[in-house]
Amino acid sequence: MEIRETQIEDVLVNAPVLTKKILSLDDEPRLIGRQMLLPSGRLDILYTYKSNFLLIELKAVPFQRKFIRQILDYKNDLVGFQNEGKLLRGDIQPYLLCPTIKNTERQFGLSEGVSCVNYSPEEILKYFYQNIRPIASFVEIKPIDIGIWNLHLINKFIYELQETASIRALHGIVGGSKKTLYNKIKFANELRLVEWEPNADSIVLSSLGKEYVRARDESFAERLSEEQVSLVKSFVVQNPYESSVILGIASVVEATFALSKNTYPVPMNQLCEYFTYHSGKIFDWQTTKAKYSATRMYSNYAVDLALLAKTEQSVYLTPEGFKFTIQMQLHKSLKLMDTLVVN
Repeated sequence: MEIRETQIEDVLVNAPVLTKKILSLDDEPRLIGRQMLLPSGRLDILYTYKSNFLLIELKAVPFQRKFIRQILDYKNDLVGFQNEGKLLRGDIQPYLLCPTIKNTERQFGLSEGVSCVNYSPEEILKYFYQNIRPIASFVEIKPIDIGIWNLHLINKFIYELQETASIRALHGIVGGSKKTLYNKIKFANELRLVEWEPNADSIVLSSLGKEYVRARDESFAERLSEEQVSLVKSFVVQNPYESSVILGIASVVEATFALSKNTYPVPMNQLCEYFTYHSGKIFDWQTTKAKYSATRMYSNYAVDLALLAKTEQSVYLTPEGFKFTIQMQLHKSLKLMDTLVVN
């Protein structure tokens, strides 16, 4: 594998459970220092483990004998620090981690007092991808098809929540099938306009939902007012990973923006393919009909929020859509950076 050692090091220092596994330890070691400046060079990683120190030199290339000399120099430097009172007393156990080590090379290292251990860069990167919190969220949350074609279709029952908190009573007021009402409730919950537990009869407006109701246009209750559009749009841009529907709205605008660099306006058939790919749904939306339905649905939401405009064949970014894309990418980056810690 072609990779810089520092990238493997990044994962290891943030995931002591991996170091425990690679070195076959009984417990997780504690990090003391990384890239420590020593008289003979820079030591990659220094851990404490029980009453000992673990000196780790990490390589992303096959074993070379000169690595053993380098590690022994680092050990001598640390012993010197101990003698000078600059480092606590304790046995120093040196390790060389390489992706490829032959048995003869391992035996040579042991004869010099260095434990040589194989590791897999591929496995470390897989662990990083599967366990780091923001990426796990990015992978797990994907757009879903709830069967609601436009945002304003939930308005009637949302407004009635000021009068009742019972879903049974709500069904009697708004009419329609129970399944349709359930889908609207689920959709409103995805937008964080309501607080509701699946299979519960009780449902209430969230703080965002209350603002949404207050922002209604009394003259056109079935449509979204400009203030309602602004509220939902602001919530989406600041919370892109909040739910499957919210991520879907963000993703369809992103997909349109990405495709616009090739062809503008963006052909709907191209958006269908790319949105499916971009959303991680290639194994779920396999038919042309499924791709089209999902893309049409989420692009409808984006049109409702003034982020896109479209005809039957083409999709356009609005000025607000361009601004939204930039703002959303910033918020997504900030959320990823804030939580860039390996479990």
